[in-house]
Amino acid sequence: MAKKIVRKVLLMLPVLFLVSIILFTLMEVLPGDAAYGLGSDVSDEYIQQFREEHGLDKPAYVRYLDWVTNMLKGDFGVSLISGLPIIDRIKVRFPVTLELTLLSMIVAVVIAIPAGILSAVKRNTLPDYLTSVLAMVGVTIPPFWLGMLMVLLFSITLGWLPASGYVELTESVSENLTRMIMPALALGTQFAATVTRQTRSAFLETLDQDYIVTAKAKGLPQRVVIWKHALRNALIPIVTTIGMQTGRLFGGAVVIETVFTLPGIGREIVNSILLRDYPVVMALIMIVAFIVIVINTLIDIIHGLIDPRISQSQQR
Repeated sequence: MAKKIVRKVLLMLPVLFLVSIILFTLMEVLPGDAAYGLGSDVSDEYIQQFREEHGLDKPAYVRYLDWVTNMLKGDFGVSLISGLPIIDRIKVRFPVTLELTLLSMIVAVVIAIPAGILSAVKRNTLPDYLTSVLAMVGVTIPPFWLGMLMVLLFSITLGWLPASGYVELTESVSENLTRMIMPALALGTQFAATVTRQTRSAFLETLDQDYIVTAKAKGLPQRVVIWKHALRNALIPIVTTIGMQTGRLFGGAVVIETVFTLPGIGREIVNSILLRDYPVVMALIMIVAFIVIVINTLIDIIHGLIDPRISQSQQR
C-alpha cells in the first residue's frame, strides 16, 4: 500500500507540469496583456516601460521557465496591476472558496447518499419515483440560475437571508452560515443530484448480488444488510463520483461567488481576467488544479482501502 501511495504522489508531478504548459499557452493566446489594463490614457512610452519592468517583453519560453521556477520555490510572483504579492491575495481569498466548496459538498453528501439508498431500497415505489424526479431536476438546473432564484425568493421576497456579502467564520459563526447557506445550496444542488443517482445505481447493482440475497435469506435485519454488507461495496463508484465532481465544484464556485459577491478565488479569477492580470490568474488556477489532482489521488488511495483487490490488481 505504501508503494502505491508513493507512486500515486509521483504521478501528480507530470500532470501538474502538463497543466502548467496548457495554462501558460492559453494565457499567451489571449489578446493583450496587463499593459492594456492600465487604461487608454497611458502613453505608449509608459506601456513599453511597464512591459520591460515586468518582463512582458521577454520570449514566451523564458517567461514560462521563470514562472515555473519561482512557483517551485513557493514564489507566486506579484500582481502586475496592484504590485502586491499574489500569495497575500491567496491567503485572503482561498479560505472563502474552500469554505464554500466544503459546505456544498457536506450538504450534498448528507442529502444525496441517504436519498440514493432510500430510492434503491424502495425501488419502483413513490419514494423512488420522487427521488429520481428531484435528482433529474437538480442535474438540469444551472447553479447560477438557482442562485438567482434563491436570492429572489429568500432575500427579496421573504427577507429571510442576506443576498450578498461575506462575514468571516472567526467573527461570527451564525452570520457566516447565514450568508453562506444559499451559495452552498446553489453550488451543491447539481453535486447532490449526481451523487444521488450514482448511489441509487450502485446500490441497485449491489442489492442484486448473491451475497446480499444470502444475507437476507439468513434473516439478517435490513439495516445490517444495507449498512454493513451493501454499503461497503457500493461505496467505490460513489466515492469516485464524489471525487470527479469536486473539480466541478471549484469551477462552479467562479460563477456562484460572482452571483453572491463572495470574495473568493473564483471572483478574483474573473476580476484578474478582466484586468489581464495573468500572473494572478495562472497562480490561482494552478492552486485549484493542484487541489483537484490531490483529491483525485486521495480517491484512488481510498479505493484501495475500501476494496484491497483494487490495490492488488494495480500492482500487477
